Amino acid sequence: MNNTSKKNDKNIKASAFYMVGNLFNKALAFFTIPIFTRLLTTSEYGIAQTYLSWVSILTLIVGLSLGNSIRTAYVDFHDDIEGYMSSIFGLSLLSFLVSSALIIAGMFIFGNIDVILVICCLIQSYFQFVATAMTTKYMMKVDYIRKTLLLALPNLTIQVIAIFTIMNMHGDKKYFGYIIPYAAVYMVVGIYFVISSFIRGKKPLNKLYWKYALTYSLPLIFHGLSLVLLSSSDRIMITNLYNSSEAGVYSLIYNLSMVAMAVTASLEAVWVPWFTRKLMTGEKSTINKNITKYLEIALVLMLCLMFVAPEVVKIMATKQYYSGIYMIPPLVFASYEMYMYTVYVNVEYYYKSTKYIAFNTIVAAITNIVLNFIFVPLYGGMAACFTTVISYMVSFLMHSKHSRKLDRELFPLKQFAVPTLIFIIAIIIAYLLMEFWIVRWIIAIVGFIFYAAYALLTKRFSNFLK
Repeated sequence: MNNTSKKNDKNIKASAFYMVGNLFNKALAFFTIPIFTRLLTTSEYGIAQTYLSWVSILTLIVGLSLGNSIRTAYVDFHDDIEGYMSSIFGLSLLSFLVSSALIIAGMFIFGNIDVILVICCLIQSYFQFVATAMTTKYMMKVDYIRKTLLLALPNLTIQVIAIFTIMNMHGDKKYFGYIIPYAAVYMVVGIYFVISSFIRGKKPLNKLYWKYALTYSLPLIFHGLSLVLLSSSDRIMITNLYNSSEAGVYSLIYNLSMVAMAVTASLEAVWVPWFTRKLMTGEKSTINKNITKYLEIALVLMLCLMFVAPEVVKIMATKQYYSGIYMIPPLVFASYEMYMYTVYVNVEYYYKSTKYIAFNTIVAAITNIVLNFIFVPLYGGMAACFTTVISYMVSFLMHSKHSRKLDRELFPLKQFAVPTLIFIIAIIIAYLLMEFWIVRWIIAIVGFIFYAAYALLTKRFSNFLK
Protein backbone atom coordinates (compact mmCIF):
# COMPACT_ATOMS: atom_id res chain seq x y z
CA MET A 1 0.00 0.00 0.00
CA ASN A 2 1.50 3.38 -1.02
CA ASN A 3 1.69 6.42 1.29
CA THR A 4 -1.36 8.12 -0.27
CA SER A 5 -3.51 5.02 0.21
CA LYS A 6 -2.30 4.72 3.81
CA LYS A 7 -3.24 8.35 4.49
CA ASN A 8 -6.64 7.88 2.86
CA ASP A 9 -7.27 4.76 4.93
CA LYS A 10 -6.22 6.54 8.11
CA ASN A 11 -8.50 9.49 7.29
CA ILE A 12 -11.47 7.17 6.79
CA LYS A 13 -10.74 5.32 10.05
CA ALA A 14 -10.30 8.64 11.85
CA SER A 15 -13.59 9.95 10.48
CA ALA A 16 -15.39 6.78 11.52
CA PHE A 17 -13.92 6.85 15.04
CA TYR A 18 -14.63 10.58 15.50
CA MET A 19 -18.17 10.04 14.29
CA VAL A 20 -18.72 7.14 16.68
CA GLY A 21 -17.28 9.16 19.58
CA ASN A 22 -19.29 12.27 18.81
CA LEU A 23 -22.47 10.33 18.13
CA PHE A 24 -21.98 8.48 21.40
CA ASN A 25 -21.61 11.79 23.27
CA LYS A 26 -24.63 13.34 21.62
CA ALA A 27 -26.71 10.18 22.00
CA LEU A 28 -25.74 10.00 25.68
CA ALA A 29 -26.76 13.62 26.22
CA PHE A 30 -29.90 13.05 24.17
CA PHE A 31 -31.10 9.91 25.96
CA THR A 32 -30.36 11.31 29.41
CA ILE A 33 -32.53 14.38 28.71
CA PRO A 34 -35.77 12.67 29.87
CA ILE A 35 -33.97 11.55 33.03
CA PHE A 36 -32.61 14.98 34.00
CA THR A 37 -35.74 16.88 32.96
CA ARG A 38 -37.71 14.65 35.33
CA LEU A 39 -35.20 14.62 38.19
CA LEU A 40 -34.78 18.41 38.06
CA THR A 41 -37.34 21.17 37.81
CA THR A 42 -37.13 23.52 34.82
CA SER A 43 -35.59 26.10 37.18
CA GLU A 44 -32.94 23.66 38.49
CA TYR A 45 -32.18 22.47 34.95
CA GLY A 46 -31.84 26.10 33.86
CA ILE A 47 -29.40 26.86 36.72
CA ALA A 48 -27.29 23.80 35.85
CA GLN A 49 -27.11 24.79 32.18
CA THR A 50 -26.29 28.39 33.11
CA TYR A 51 -23.46 27.06 35.29
CA LEU A 52 -22.04 25.19 32.28
CA SER A 53 -22.20 28.46 30.33
CA TRP A 54 -20.07 30.14 33.01
CA VAL A 55 -17.63 27.20 32.84
CA SER A 56 -17.24 27.81 29.10
CA ILE A 57 -16.37 31.45 29.78
CA LEU A 58 -13.91 30.75 32.61
CA THR A 59 -12.21 27.97 30.63
CA LEU A 60 -10.94 30.60 28.21
CA ILE A 61 -9.83 32.98 30.95
CA VAL A 62 -7.93 30.53 33.17
CA GLY A 63 -6.50 28.67 30.15
CA LEU A 64 -5.62 31.88 28.24
CA SER A 65 -6.96 30.16 25.11
CA LEU A 66 -3.53 28.51 24.77
CA GLY A 67 -4.98 25.33 23.29
CA ASN A 68 -5.71 27.20 20.07
CA SER A 69 -1.97 27.60 19.44
CA ILE A 70 -1.48 23.82 19.19
CA ARG A 71 -2.62 23.79 15.53
CA THR A 72 0.25 25.98 14.34
CA ALA A 73 2.71 24.71 16.98
CA TYR A 74 2.22 21.21 15.59
CA VAL A 75 3.68 22.54 12.32
CA ASP A 76 6.33 24.89 13.74
CA PHE A 77 7.51 22.64 16.61
CA HIS A 78 6.55 19.25 15.26
CA ASP A 79 9.68 17.54 16.63
CA ASP A 80 9.08 18.84 20.15
CA ILE A 81 5.30 18.91 20.46
CA GLU A 82 5.52 17.19 23.87
CA GLY A 83 7.78 19.95 25.14
CA TYR A 84 5.36 22.54 23.78
CA MET A 85 2.39 20.87 25.46
CA SER A 86 4.19 20.81 28.82
CA SER A 87 5.01 24.52 28.46
CA ILE A 88 1.42 25.63 27.79
CA PHE A 89 0.20 23.50 30.70
CA GLY A 90 2.81 25.17 32.92
CA LEU A 91 1.74 28.64 31.81
CA SER A 92 -1.97 27.85 32.06
CA LEU A 93 -1.53 26.40 35.56
CA LEU A 94 0.05 29.68 36.68
CA SER A 95 -2.85 31.58 35.08
CA PHE A 96 -5.36 29.30 36.80
CA LEU A 97 -3.86 29.90 40.25
CA VAL A 98 -3.75 33.70 39.80
CA SER A 99 -7.26 33.85 38.30
CA SER A 100 -8.69 31.67 41.06
CA ALA A 101 -7.14 33.83 43.78
CA LEU A 102 -8.59 36.99 42.23
CA ILE A 103 -12.05 35.49 41.67
CA ILE A 104 -12.27 34.03 45.20
CA ALA A 105 -11.11 37.37 46.68
CA GLY A 106 -13.76 39.16 44.63
CA MET A 107 -16.35 36.66 45.78
CA PHE A 108 -15.74 37.54 49.45
CA ILE A 109 -15.79 41.27 48.68
CA PHE A 110 -19.11 41.23 46.84
CA GLY A 111 -20.69 38.37 48.85
CA ASN A 112 -23.99 36.59 48.15
CA ILE A 113 -22.24 34.05 45.91
CA ASP A 114 -22.33 30.31 46.50
CA VAL A 115 -18.75 29.30 47.43
CA ILE A 116 -19.14 25.65 46.36
CA LEU A 117 -20.54 26.70 42.99
CA VAL A 118 -17.59 29.04 42.34
CA ILE A 119 -14.97 26.46 43.37
CA CYS A 120 -16.58 23.77 41.18
CA CYS A 121 -16.70 26.24 38.30
CA LEU A 122 -13.00 27.14 38.62
CA ILE A 123 -11.84 23.52 38.93
CA GLN A 124 -13.91 22.32 36.00
CA SER A 125 -12.89 25.31 33.87
CA TYR A 126 -9.16 24.65 34.14
CA PHE A 127 -9.20 20.90 33.76
CA GLN A 128 -11.72 21.11 30.92
CA PHE A 129 -9.19 23.37 29.17
CA VAL A 130 -6.55 20.66 29.69
CA ALA A 131 -8.79 17.95 28.20
CA THR A 132 -9.68 20.14 25.21
CA ALA A 133 -6.00 20.92 24.56
CA MET A 134 -5.25 17.19 24.51
CA THR A 135 -8.05 16.49 22.02
CA THR A 136 -6.58 19.20 19.75
CA LYS A 137 -3.18 17.54 19.94
CA TYR A 138 -4.69 14.14 19.13
CA MET A 139 -6.63 15.69 16.23
CA MET A 140 -3.46 17.10 14.65
CA LYS A 141 -1.68 13.76 15.14
CA VAL A 142 -4.74 11.98 13.69
CA ASP A 143 -4.60 9.82 16.82
CA TYR A 144 -8.26 9.00 16.43
CA ILE A 145 -8.49 6.27 19.09
CA ARG A 146 -7.23 8.42 21.97
CA LYS A 147 -9.22 11.44 20.82
CA THR A 148 -12.41 9.38 20.64
CA LEU A 149 -11.84 7.86 24.08
CA LEU A 150 -11.17 11.29 25.57
CA LEU A 151 -14.40 12.55 24.04
CA ALA A 152 -16.55 9.66 25.22
CA LEU A 153 -15.33 8.16 28.51
CA PRO A 154 -15.38 11.26 30.78
CA ASN A 155 -18.84 12.20 29.54
CA LEU A 156 -20.21 8.72 30.17
CA THR A 157 -18.77 8.71 33.69
CA ILE A 158 -20.22 12.16 34.43
CA GLN A 159 -23.73 11.25 33.30
CA VAL A 160 -23.83 8.01 35.31
CA ILE A 161 -22.58 9.68 38.50
CA ALA A 162 -24.90 12.68 38.00
CA ILE A 163 -28.00 10.49 37.81
CA PHE A 164 -26.99 8.69 41.01
CA THR A 165 -26.15 11.89 42.95
CA ILE A 166 -29.33 13.74 41.94
CA MET A 167 -31.51 10.79 42.93
CA ASN A 168 -29.91 10.77 46.37
CA MET A 169 -30.14 14.51 47.01
CA HIS A 170 -32.94 16.36 48.78
CA GLY A 171 -33.97 19.99 49.08
CA ASP A 172 -34.08 22.79 46.52
CA LYS A 173 -30.44 22.56 45.34
CA LYS A 174 -30.49 19.26 43.50
CA TYR A 175 -28.65 20.92 40.63
CA PHE A 176 -25.47 20.33 42.66
CA GLY A 177 -25.94 16.65 41.91
CA TYR A 178 -25.55 17.57 38.24
CA ILE A 179 -22.68 20.03 38.70
CA ILE A 180 -20.31 18.28 41.14
CA PRO A 181 -19.73 15.16 38.94
CA TYR A 182 -18.60 17.43 36.08
CA ALA A 183 -16.01 19.16 38.26
CA ALA A 184 -14.80 15.92 39.89
CA VAL A 185 -14.38 13.86 36.70
CA TYR A 186 -12.63 16.63 34.75
CA MET A 187 -10.32 17.23 37.71
CA VAL A 188 -9.21 13.58 37.75
CA VAL A 189 -8.72 13.46 33.97
CA GLY A 190 -6.98 16.85 33.86
CA ILE A 191 -4.54 16.11 36.69
CA TYR A 192 -3.46 12.93 34.90
CA PHE A 193 -2.75 14.77 31.63
CA VAL A 194 -0.93 17.68 33.28
CA ILE A 195 1.40 15.42 35.29
CA SER A 196 2.08 13.05 32.37
CA SER A 197 2.75 16.03 30.08
CA PHE A 198 5.25 17.51 32.53
CA ILE A 199 7.02 14.14 32.74
CA ARG A 200 7.18 13.64 28.94
CA GLY A 201 7.76 17.23 27.83
CA LYS A 202 9.99 18.46 30.66
CA LYS A 203 9.57 22.13 29.61
CA PRO A 204 6.86 23.69 31.80
CA LEU A 205 8.79 26.98 32.04
CA ASN A 206 10.04 27.37 28.45
CA LYS A 207 10.05 31.13 27.71
CA LEU A 208 10.28 30.67 23.92
CA TYR A 209 7.16 28.51 23.86
CA TRP A 210 5.37 30.82 26.31
CA LYS A 211 6.02 33.83 24.07
CA TYR A 212 4.91 31.92 20.96
CA ALA A 213 1.74 30.67 22.63
CA LEU A 214 0.81 34.05 24.10
CA THR A 215 1.44 35.93 20.84
CA TYR A 216 -0.84 33.55 19.01
CA SER A 217 -3.44 32.90 21.69
CA LEU A 218 -4.04 36.15 23.59
CA PRO A 219 -6.18 37.69 20.83
CA LEU A 220 -8.09 34.41 20.71
CA ILE A 221 -9.17 34.83 24.34
CA PHE A 222 -11.44 37.61 23.12
CA HIS A 223 -12.49 35.46 20.17
CA GLY A 224 -13.20 32.53 22.48
CA LEU A 225 -15.06 34.66 25.00
CA SER A 226 -17.12 36.21 22.23
CA LEU A 227 -17.82 32.75 20.81
CA VAL A 228 -18.95 31.51 24.21
CA LEU A 229 -21.08 34.62 24.64
CA LEU A 230 -22.63 33.89 21.26
CA SER A 231 -23.53 30.36 22.29
CA SER A 232 -24.09 30.77 26.04
CA SER A 233 -25.07 34.36 26.84
CA ASP A 234 -28.63 33.63 25.73
CA ARG A 235 -29.15 31.25 28.66
CA ILE A 236 -27.53 33.62 31.14
CA MET A 237 -29.58 36.59 29.90
CA ILE A 238 -32.84 34.63 29.76
CA THR A 239 -32.25 33.58 33.38
CA ASN A 240 -31.66 37.17 34.49
CA LEU A 241 -34.00 39.09 32.16
CA TYR A 242 -36.88 36.61 31.96
CA ASN A 243 -36.74 33.58 34.29
CA SER A 244 -34.71 30.41 34.93
CA SER A 245 -37.57 28.14 33.80
CA GLU A 246 -37.51 29.71 30.33
CA ALA A 247 -33.73 29.27 30.35
CA GLY A 248 -34.28 25.57 31.05
CA VAL A 249 -36.63 25.22 28.07
CA TYR A 250 -34.24 27.15 25.82
CA SER A 251 -31.26 25.04 26.99
CA LEU A 252 -33.07 21.81 26.19
CA ILE A 253 -33.93 22.94 22.65
CA TYR A 254 -30.47 24.43 22.09
CA ASN A 255 -28.81 21.14 23.10
CA LEU A 256 -31.17 19.19 20.85
CA SER A 257 -30.41 21.50 17.91
CA MET A 258 -26.74 20.61 18.27
CA VAL A 259 -27.27 16.86 17.82
CA ALA A 260 -26.32 17.01 14.13
CA MET A 261 -23.05 18.63 15.19
CA ALA A 262 -21.93 15.17 16.34
CA VAL A 263 -21.36 14.26 12.70
CA THR A 264 -20.17 17.70 11.59
CA ALA A 265 -17.63 17.81 14.43
CA SER A 266 -16.33 14.43 13.25
CA LEU A 267 -15.92 15.76 9.73
CA GLU A 268 -14.21 18.91 10.99
CA ALA A 269 -11.76 16.88 13.06
CA VAL A 270 -10.51 15.29 9.82
CA TRP A 271 -11.03 18.42 7.68
CA VAL A 272 -8.73 20.71 9.70
CA PRO A 273 -5.47 18.68 9.45
CA TRP A 274 -6.30 17.76 5.82
CA PHE A 275 -7.05 21.41 4.95
CA THR A 276 -3.79 22.50 6.63
CA ARG A 277 -1.72 19.98 4.64
CA LYS A 278 -3.39 20.85 1.33
CA LEU A 279 -2.96 24.59 1.88
CA MET A 280 0.72 24.07 2.75
CA THR A 281 1.20 22.36 -0.63
CA GLY A 282 -0.90 24.93 -2.52
CA GLU A 283 -3.70 22.54 -3.57
CA LYS A 284 -6.43 25.19 -3.36
CA SER A 285 -8.54 23.83 -6.21
CA THR A 286 -8.80 20.49 -4.38
CA ILE A 287 -9.93 22.31 -1.23
CA ASN A 288 -12.59 24.29 -3.11
CA LYS A 289 -13.84 21.18 -4.84
CA ASN A 290 -14.43 19.38 -1.53
CA ILE A 291 -15.99 22.25 0.42
CA THR A 292 -19.29 21.81 -1.45
CA LYS A 293 -19.58 18.22 -0.19
CA TYR A 294 -18.48 19.30 3.28
CA LEU A 295 -21.37 21.78 3.45
CA GLU A 296 -23.84 19.45 1.77
CA ILE A 297 -23.55 16.61 4.28
CA ALA A 298 -24.24 18.92 7.22
CA LEU A 299 -27.14 20.54 5.37
CA VAL A 300 -28.96 17.23 4.85
CA LEU A 301 -28.45 16.08 8.44
CA MET A 302 -29.61 19.35 9.98
CA LEU A 303 -32.69 19.63 7.78
CA CYS A 304 -33.72 16.11 8.78
CA LEU A 305 -33.18 16.98 12.43
CA MET A 306 -35.27 20.14 12.12
CA PHE A 307 -38.24 18.27 10.62
CA VAL A 308 -38.38 15.47 13.21
CA ALA A 309 -37.26 17.29 16.36
CA PRO A 310 -40.67 18.57 17.63
CA GLU A 311 -41.92 15.04 18.28
CA VAL A 312 -38.56 14.07 19.78
CA VAL A 313 -38.97 16.88 22.33
CA LYS A 314 -42.45 15.59 23.21
CA ILE A 315 -41.08 12.10 23.74
CA MET A 316 -37.95 13.11 25.64
CA ALA A 317 -39.30 15.84 27.92
CA THR A 318 -42.35 16.73 30.00
CA LYS A 319 -45.10 19.14 28.92
CA GLN A 320 -43.28 22.00 30.63
CA TYR A 321 -40.84 21.96 27.72
CA TYR A 322 -43.32 21.70 24.83
CA SER A 323 -43.37 25.47 24.28
CA GLY A 324 -39.81 25.11 23.03
CA ILE A 325 -40.69 23.24 19.82
CA TYR A 326 -41.14 26.56 17.99
CA MET A 327 -37.55 27.44 18.88
CA ILE A 328 -36.19 24.47 16.94
CA PRO A 329 -35.97 25.82 13.33
CA PRO A 330 -33.97 28.99 14.09
CA LEU A 331 -31.63 27.22 16.52
CA VAL A 332 -30.87 24.40 14.06
CA PHE A 333 -30.19 27.04 11.40
CA ALA A 334 -27.87 28.84 13.85
CA SER A 335 -25.89 25.63 14.32
CA TYR A 336 -25.49 25.40 10.53
CA GLU A 337 -24.32 29.02 10.37
CA MET A 338 -21.75 28.13 13.03
CA TYR A 339 -20.57 25.23 10.88
CA MET A 340 -20.27 27.49 7.83
CA TYR A 341 -18.27 30.30 9.39
CA THR A 342 -15.69 27.91 10.88
CA VAL A 343 -14.66 27.19 7.29
CA TYR A 344 -13.44 30.77 7.00
CA VAL A 345 -12.07 30.85 10.54
CA ASN A 346 -9.79 27.92 9.64
CA VAL A 347 -8.26 30.10 6.89
CA GLU A 348 -7.66 32.87 9.43
CA TYR A 349 -6.07 30.38 11.81
CA TYR A 350 -3.73 29.16 9.07
CA TYR A 351 -2.53 32.68 8.27
CA LYS A 352 -2.26 33.43 12.03
CA SER A 353 -4.65 36.36 11.69
CA THR A 354 -5.90 35.89 15.24
CA LYS A 355 -6.53 39.59 15.93
CA TYR A 356 -9.10 39.72 13.16
CA ILE A 357 -10.65 36.46 14.31
CA ALA A 358 -11.14 38.07 17.72
CA PHE A 359 -12.46 41.37 16.34
CA ASN A 360 -15.02 39.76 14.04
CA THR A 361 -16.36 37.49 16.76
CA ILE A 362 -16.49 40.33 19.31
CA VAL A 363 -18.71 42.36 16.95
CA ALA A 364 -21.05 39.38 16.53
CA ALA A 365 -21.19 38.78 20.31
CA ILE A 366 -21.97 42.45 21.01
CA THR A 367 -24.72 42.26 18.39
CA ASN A 368 -26.19 39.25 20.20
CA ILE A 369 -26.05 40.86 23.64
CA VAL A 370 -27.58 44.16 22.49
CA LEU A 371 -30.40 42.40 20.66
CA ASN A 372 -31.02 40.16 23.70
CA PHE A 373 -31.26 43.17 26.01
CA ILE A 374 -33.90 44.65 23.73
CA PHE A 375 -35.99 41.61 22.88
CA VAL A 376 -35.54 38.90 25.56
CA PRO A 377 -37.46 40.84 28.28
CA LEU A 378 -40.35 41.11 25.80
CA TYR A 379 -40.40 37.72 24.10
CA GLY A 380 -38.20 35.40 26.21
CA GLY A 381 -36.43 32.42 24.67
CA MET A 382 -38.04 32.81 21.26
CA ALA A 383 -36.38 36.20 20.86
CA ALA A 384 -33.02 34.69 21.83
CA CYS A 385 -33.36 32.14 19.00
CA PHE A 386 -33.64 34.80 16.31
CA THR A 387 -31.01 37.10 17.85
CA THR A 388 -28.67 34.08 17.74
CA VAL A 389 -29.41 33.58 14.03
CA ILE A 390 -28.71 37.25 13.25
CA SER A 391 -25.50 37.26 15.31
CA TYR A 392 -24.12 34.13 13.66
CA MET A 393 -24.90 35.59 10.25
CA VAL A 394 -22.96 38.75 11.17
CA SER A 395 -20.06 36.52 12.27
CA PHE A 396 -20.19 34.52 9.04
CA LEU A 397 -20.17 37.62 6.82
CA MET A 398 -17.32 39.29 8.70
CA HIS A 399 -15.12 36.18 8.80
CA SER A 400 -15.76 35.48 5.13
CA LYS A 401 -14.84 39.05 4.16
CA HIS A 402 -11.54 38.97 6.04
CA SER A 403 -10.72 35.42 4.92
CA ARG A 404 -11.16 36.48 1.30
CA LYS A 405 -8.67 39.28 1.88
CA LEU A 406 -6.13 36.78 3.17
CA ASP A 407 -6.64 34.38 0.26
CA ARG A 408 -9.03 35.24 -2.57
CA GLU A 409 -8.63 31.82 -4.17
CA LEU A 410 -10.32 29.99 -1.31
CA PHE A 411 -14.05 29.47 -0.79
CA PRO A 412 -16.02 31.81 -3.09
CA LEU A 413 -19.05 33.16 -1.21
CA LYS A 414 -21.42 31.72 -3.83
CA GLN A 415 -20.60 28.21 -2.55
CA PHE A 416 -22.46 29.09 0.65
CA ALA A 417 -25.40 30.88 -0.96
CA VAL A 418 -27.31 27.82 -2.22
CA PRO A 419 -27.29 25.80 1.06
CA THR A 420 -28.28 28.94 2.99
CA LEU A 421 -31.23 29.60 0.67
CA ILE A 422 -32.34 25.95 0.88
CA PHE A 423 -32.24 26.14 4.67
CA ILE A 424 -34.34 29.32 4.82
CA ILE A 425 -36.99 27.77 2.55
CA ALA A 426 -36.98 24.63 4.72
CA ILE A 427 -37.54 26.75 7.87
CA ILE A 428 -40.64 28.28 6.31
CA ILE A 429 -41.93 24.83 5.37
CA ALA A 430 -41.19 23.53 8.89
CA TYR A 431 -43.29 26.27 10.49
CA LEU A 432 -46.15 25.75 8.01
CA LEU A 433 -46.16 22.02 8.79
CA MET A 434 -45.58 22.32 12.55
CA GLU A 435 -49.00 20.78 13.31
CA PHE A 436 -48.67 18.09 10.59
CA TRP A 437 -46.02 15.82 12.03
CA ILE A 438 -46.64 12.92 9.64
CA VAL A 439 -45.92 15.11 6.60
CA ARG A 440 -42.73 16.46 8.19
CA TRP A 441 -41.46 13.00 9.06
CA ILE A 442 -42.22 11.68 5.56
CA ILE A 443 -40.30 14.58 4.02
CA ALA A 444 -37.32 13.96 6.35
CA ILE A 445 -37.20 10.17 5.92
CA VAL A 446 -37.78 10.11 2.15
CA GLY A 447 -35.38 13.00 1.62
CA PHE A 448 -32.65 11.29 3.63
CA ILE A 449 -33.14 7.96 1.82
CA PHE A 450 -32.90 9.64 -1.59
CA TYR A 451 -29.76 11.52 -0.56
CA ALA A 452 -28.16 8.39 0.94
CA ALA A 453 -28.93 6.39 -2.22
CA TYR A 454 -27.50 9.18 -4.39
CA ALA A 455 -24.36 9.38 -2.21
CA LEU A 456 -23.84 5.60 -2.35
CA LEU A 457 -24.37 5.33 -6.11
CA THR A 458 -22.01 8.21 -6.89
CA LYS A 459 -19.55 7.29 -4.08
CA ARG A 460 -19.84 10.93 -3.10
CA PHE A 461 -19.25 10.44 0.60
CA SER A 462 -16.43 7.90 0.34
CA ASN A 463 -14.63 10.01 -2.27
CA PHE A 464 -14.97 13.04 -0.04
CA LEU A 465 -13.39 11.21 2.91
CA LYS A 466 -10.54 10.04 0.68
